[in-house]
Amino acid sequence: MIACYALGVQLAASALLAWLGPDWLWRATLGAEAGFLTGLVFYLRRLDPYILGLKAVDWGEAVLVVLWLQAIAFASDAAILWLAPAALLDRYLQLFQPHSPAEWFALAALAVGVAPVIEEVLFRGLLLAALRYRLGTAAAIVASALLFSAIHLEWVQIAAALPVGLMLGAYVARGGSLYVTAAAHILGNGFSFLGLICPGLPWLSADWRPTDSEGALALLVAAGLLGKFLRRYPIA
Repeated sequence: MIACYALGVQLAASALLAWLGPDWLWRATLGAEAGFLTGLVFYLRRLDPYILGLKAVDWGEAVLVVLWLQAIAFASDAAILWLAPAALLDRYLQLFQPHSPAEWFALAALAVGVAPVIEEVLFRGLLLAALRYRLGTAAAIVASALLFSAIHLEWVQIAAALPVGLMLGAYVARGGSLYVTAAAHILGNGFSFLGLICPGLPWLSADWRPTDSEGALALLVAAGLLGKFLRRYPIA
């Protein structure tokens, strides 16, 4: 019930903020997400942290998983930039162009500090645990990944978030720590933000356009790394 309520609030907030448009997006999103995080922390005090994936970290495995996930993210993002229509990419870039230093700061705080923590607690913590109880592990991983990608609203972000959601959910469901997925999520969003403030960087910036050979290579690398990851942390 808590997970469904939290997801409903997140979806409603995302839809409202998308409708408000980029001029309001960063300030309003930052306030909404910060309040949402406060509410989640209040609820988490009543729950078993181990069930939510808040468990001790094996640092060797943690570093490996974070780097593995980031390598897949780089490759899959490059493949998406290669395959996506130019109109979708242009619309995506227009949404992420703050107009003042204050909005850039708000975007950084939201994307790198607040949103990854909220999304990991919600999707790989509360929601995954609730769905596993009702549906079983495999269906819970897939359903939580689909919902995680859906809240990103823009098609470019939805396509990028889906494989990430599958990997993070599979890792937590197979005994992984939510601390590791939060670290991986923060690092990935940090690289995405760096790509916004440093346009034109190959394999990093959202305005980079891979050649056919680069795009095909990225797609093969992403598929291979994702397959290997899901063999180690299987969905089924």
